[in-house]
Amino acid sequence: MEAVEGLRIRTMTDKDMAAMVEIDKKIVGKDRIASWPQKVSSHSRTYYPPLSFVAEVDDTVLGFIIGVIMGAEYGLPLSGWINIIGVDPVYQRRGLGTMLLRSFIEACHRRGIKARLMVRQKDERLQKLLLSLGFQQGDLVDFVKGFG
Repeated sequence: MEAVEGLRIRTMTDKDMAAMVEIDKKIVGKDRIASWPQKVSSHSRTYYPPLSFVAEVDDTVLGFIIGVIMGAEYGLPLSGWINIIGVDPVYQRRGLGTMLLRSFIEACHRRGIKARLMVRQKDERLQKLLLSLGFQQGDLVDFVKGFG
């Protein structure tokens, strides 16, 4: 894994949304398993800035993570939840996702809350990354019933 020179992680602002939408467009449609199928633009009005970050080099956004505080609606203590994370495909597997996740985790810890996210069972790549960062499977189990 080759590091990205000059990379910095900073708190996301509204001005970053256009760059994040462009990264999302590069990711959508690729042969990948999406842990959350919604586009990044659907989160633009609900993000919690202190838990949302971008990875950038020379003012160019290369990746992002959008976080919120929730949990009560699931009968859980309030926690920091990751709504969506994305890294420009050119920069994937170079540590940006890990750095974004660590920034999110640290921001949660500073607020005295746990970090959480929902992941699809088939998204083994993201699950492996989360396990390497100390995440464990939580209390929620998804049940679905089709028609018939």
